[in-house]
Amino acid sequence: MRADGPDRRRAEPPDTPGGYEQRAAYLYGLIITGSVLAAAPEEGGPVRIAALLGGTLLVYWCAETYANMVAARTVVQRPLRPSERREVLTEGLTLVSACAVPAAVLLAEAVLRVPTSVAVDIALVVNVALLLRIGWRMSTEGGLTGANRLVSTGIAGLLGVAMIALKLLLHH
Repeated sequence: MRADGPDRRRAEPPDTPGGYEQRAAYLYGLIITGSVLAAAPEEGGPVRIAALLGGTLLVYWCAETYANMVAARTVVQRPLRPSERREVLTEGLTLVSACAVPAAVLLAEAVLRVPTSVAVDIALVVNVALLLRIGWRMSTEGGLTGANRLVSTGIAGLLGVAMIALKLLLHH
């Protein structure tokens, strides 16, 4: 829940479009996407892996939403209003949407009959590119410049590279 109501106690940076939680959720969703792709069974097929990817992120969203509902009720010390419940339900959907591009890549590869191992590798590379893009964007919007921006962006990209290394360790 955003901290703009009188009885809410959680602080949020002022004037943050979309809130920092949504940005963090997208980044976190990409990291989870990479981990699912890294652990995906190569005999599964791209469509099955895309479904597992979406399903995994839905489970994470359910868990996060439940935890946030309980925490919000604890903070405001009353049952949540319908609008507050809707806000908690929707604010975590960014986590799920993070897998949309890699899942679309997998589905396109299924149509093109790309072998599963190659399809997953390509989806992982796309995921790393998305991590670099969001890392750059968040670093830039956060006021970082020069080497600090590059380091921050690099860290985001390294999270994706770590997933590729994990895949290599798991499957080779």
